[in-house]
Amino acid sequence: MATFLKELIRPTAELPEADVCLVGLPIDFGTVLEGGRAGAAGAPDAIRRELRRYHKTYNLEHNVHLDALRIADAGNLALNDFDHATNHQAIRQELARLLGQYPRVVVLGGSHDGTYSTVRGLVDAHGGQAVSGINLDAHADVKEKLAVLSSGTPFRKLLREGFLLGERFTEIGLHSNLNTWEDIDFLHQQNAHIVPLGHVQKDGMPEYMDRALRRFDGVGFVSFDIDGCAEAYAPAVSAPSADGFTPREATQAAFLAGKHADVRLFEVVELNPVFDRDNQTARLGATIITAYLTGLAAGKGA
Repeated sequence: MATFLKELIRPTAELPEADVCLVGLPIDFGTVLEGGRAGAAGAPDAIRRELRRYHKTYNLEHNVHLDALRIADAGNLALNDFDHATNHQAIRQELARLLGQYPRVVVLGGSHDGTYSTVRGLVDAHGGQAVSGINLDAHADVKEKLAVLSSGTPFRKLLREGFLLGERFTEIGLHSNLNTWEDIDFLHQQNAHIVPLGHVQKDGMPEYMDRALRRFDGVGFVSFDIDGCAEAYAPAVSAPSADGFTPREATQAAFLAGKHADVRLFEVVELNPVFDRDNQTARLGATIITAYLTGLAAGKGA
């Protein structure tokens, strides 16, 4: 029996069939476009280091063994083109391929604009049908900048273009003074569901994750922007905030996402290791991913 999670992770060449596949998106141009701090391109490697050296295959709280999981790793996508759109086309194509090969994919990111193309890949892999989704984030990321795909725009584009249906989309953890009225009004127009951070802090994360997951109809995604966590727990993000999720709330959300059979795409985005303290934020990102894998193992009856 494997003791450490790293013993379960193998390159895709060795695991053409697996329960889940990891893939890194080393990009941060979309964050820089929004005036955020550069450096998120280094996130995939930072998360992998902590994932491989820190976590074991037994979860005490849920009494779940992960050692039966098969975890493939596709490495990092080569996103080195000077053309932003070309990189996004590569993300879409590769995610569609991976989601056609593996039942679930976990994205290590990377700026949040990548979500536009990872979700497009999910749509492509499932016959072009619109998908369900959850964004755990301080920011709604539905800005009106249709000419440029930035980290602040992915969900507006997905909703506008019909790849994501508003009634099946939930924004959880939005901060009170980090979103404009225009953005919130747009979400209301799309019949999307909004859960302010204060509601999560009052009623607990499971309440709102359960509600959001019950809205899924067919396959969907969960995108976790780590800048939704308070800066005390996650200093190394593109846009830090004093208030936010606790690690407990973050891992609860990830566990429930992993346990839900229709969550085929799970992401942790906007980690910026340039600003980390003793790998604190990278370790939190790895802990969130481990919670997702624990939920997956629990759902399989492992």
